[in-house]
Formats: sequence, C-alpha cells, structure tokens
Amino acid sequence: MGCNWIRRVAGLFGSIVLLLSGCGTNGEQAPPLGLTRVRVAMFSAGSTLPVHAAVVEHIFERNGLAVELTEGQDLPVFMAALTKDQYDIALSGPTLILIGAEKKLDIQIVSSLQRSTRAEPNAVWIARDPAVTSLAQLKGKTIGVPSLTGTIVDAVVYLLGRTGVQRDEVKFVQTPFATMGDHLDAGNVDAVVASIPFSGTITARGFTPREDVIVEAVRAASDGSVQSAMTTIWASPRAFAEANPDTVRAWRKSLEEAIAYLDADEVRARAMMHDWLKVPAAVLDRSALPDWAVEVTPQDLAPYVVITKTAGSISTDPDVNSLVWQPR
Repeated sequence: MGCNWIRRVAGLFGSIVLLLSGCGTNGEQAPPLGLTRVRVAMFSAGSTLPVHAAVVEHIFERNGLAVELTEGQDLPVFMAALTKDQYDIALSGPTLILIGAEKKLDIQIVSSLQRSTRAEPNAVWIARDPAVTSLAQLKGKTIGVPSLTGTIVDAVVYLLGRTGVQRDEVKFVQTPFATMGDHLDAGNVDAVVASIPFSGTITARGFTPREDVIVEAVRAASDGSVQSAMTTIWASPRAFAEANPDTVRAWRKSLEEAIAYLDADEVRARAMMHDWLKVPAAVLDRSALPDWAVEVTPQDLAPYVVITKTAGSISTDPDVNSLVWQPR
C-alpha cells in the first residue's frame, strides 16, 4: 500500500510539473512605484483571512509590497507552480513541503498561517451518521477532503493506521470546503474534514464536529511533546527567499499586523469574513475564529515527517532545518 501511494503522489507531482512546464506568467504589469511585486496563490478560508485583511486595509502597501493574489483550491498545483516561477509565495501544507523535498523541489516554509490545539481546533472531522464517533468506524466509508494530497489526508491516514485501518480501506473524495455540508446532506460522502468557518456552517445543519485530525496526529507523532498543529503554511522557492529576505520579512510583518488588526476586534473580523466568504453572519457568530500565527520553527515541522512517512507519502527523512526559512 505504501509504495503504491508514494507512486500516486510522485505521479501527481510529475503530471503537474509537466502540465505547467509550458506555462508562463502572462499579463504581468509593473508594480506601483516604490512597491515590490509579490505573486501569491491561496484558497479562501478562515485561516487566510489575514491576507485578505492585509489587502483590504492596504497593510501590504504600507510595508512596501504590491501583492497579486490568485485564488484556487488545489495546493499541489500551487507547489508545482512555485517551481515554475509562477508564484513567489503560495499556500501549502507541511506534508506537501516534505513530499516536495523528496521530489527535489527546492522550496522553503517562510511563515506559518495559523495554529490549532484541542482547545482551539480547526481541521475537524464530521460524520454524516451521528453514531459514528471514532475514525475507526469510517472503514469502508467515503471521506470528503479539500485536496487528495496533503496534510489533512496524511493526518487521517496516520490516525486510521493507528487503529488498524489501512489507507485503501477508505475512499477520499476531493470536496471544496464550501460544499462539504451539501455533500453530507446528500449522502455523497460519509464524513468530511472541514476547517473554520465552514465547520461552523456544517455544525449549524445538525452535524457533530469531532476532534481536529491534525492536532491529534501531531500529538501522537511527537509522543505528546508538540501540542499545537499547523494545517497550512506559506512556502516560497528557496532561491526567492534567499535572494529577497527583505520581501519575506515584509510579508511576515504584514501578516502580523493583519492578525493584530483582526484580533483587536472580533466583530470586525467576523464581518470581514462574512463579506469575503459569504458565510451567514448567524453561523459566524457561533464559530470560533482561527488562532492565526506567523512564527514557525524546524521543531514545528518535525512531527509531520513521522506522519507523512508513516502514511506512505514519503520514504526518507528530510532535513527540517533546511526546509524552514530562518530570519537573519
């Protein structure tokens, strides 16, 4: 099973790289005078609200950046596009960074995005059947996930394996966060893994959220020494990060300022999320806000090596120290 899954992952990355190899960046425009152009790719979710806030409130500009945003859903595509110079910074996941390292994609994590704990979960799993209260009960079932490769899938596979359920004994279906509730209602999937604020909209339909799969996987993989988890992170090509340290610092500073702006007024943060994601205000009022964070260390990445290797997505032990950009 492990070798087959590694081949699937390798094939996915290889196909994407071939797909993008003939693509260039079209329609480029010079940034406003005095600003550094930064091309950023991400998906829209509660975790990425600080980026939206930094755009709307002109925080990026005040820190010297002209950020050009591309929104999508498939993080592996963003990863491959980074290596083809289509983006400078892209949303990714810890396990995708490790997979990329094994595939010789020279990419680094430049900042975290948000933190999750048992007290403040994010990537919670939700079953259609209320009688299903443990992951082991999902054997033979279909699980909706935002991407078929990455941190969420590997965390679920890792946790299922600890209960004796193998990866090929469940079926993963790529399902956008925004439509997970509809697919649960229709019976198209037996469970989903949803993040804030979409987990709140699903809960509002009467479904029961369970534990955060990434938090539980990180805790297990570190024997309890790491209590918080990263669902997603920001990545850059190593060459870009090394050649443009001031730009990376400005990116991190902008996110820190946007996080402070959002944390200072929860009502304002929820209103901004409502306007951006079109989540009903009544649902947002009952939903927790993500615990946004920028700092990341190699030690934060270490548990994901165990998770990703056990899940069969990698077969080596990447050097976590080289994969995390270090401020100088």
